[in-house]
Amino acid sequence: MTKQFDSNSDATLQEMLVKSLDHSVEHMDARTLSRLNQARNRALDQTGRSHLFNSQWVKAATFAVLVVTVVNGWLMFTTPDVQQMNTDDFELLIANEDFELLQDLDFVAWMIEEENAS
Repeated sequence: MTKQFDSNSDATLQEMLVKSLDHSVEHMDARTLSRLNQARNRALDQTGRSHLFNSQWVKAATFAVLVVTVVNGWLMFTTPDVQQMNTDDFELLIANEDFELLQDLDFVAWMIEEENAS
């Protein structure tokens, strides 16, 4: 019974609101009607425009391209310092005729350090 009462009262309230709004629209002054019509036309004009090239989107895209360019350039031009290996030292270690030097690896390591220090 309460559901039927609620739906009856809702329908009655809705009917009263519709009548009241219709009455207020019918008795509106010309200035208010003109302003409402202008606002409606501005709103309709806005719906037809594309917001893709809005100034905020252009600024955001420009900033993103700038950041990507700077980071990419920074990564490209900063190469890690890789120490080049001296192949002469390896040739000395693996040469068969220098077997005596291979027996004393501490001496060979000291020679390499001395050569790099000078």
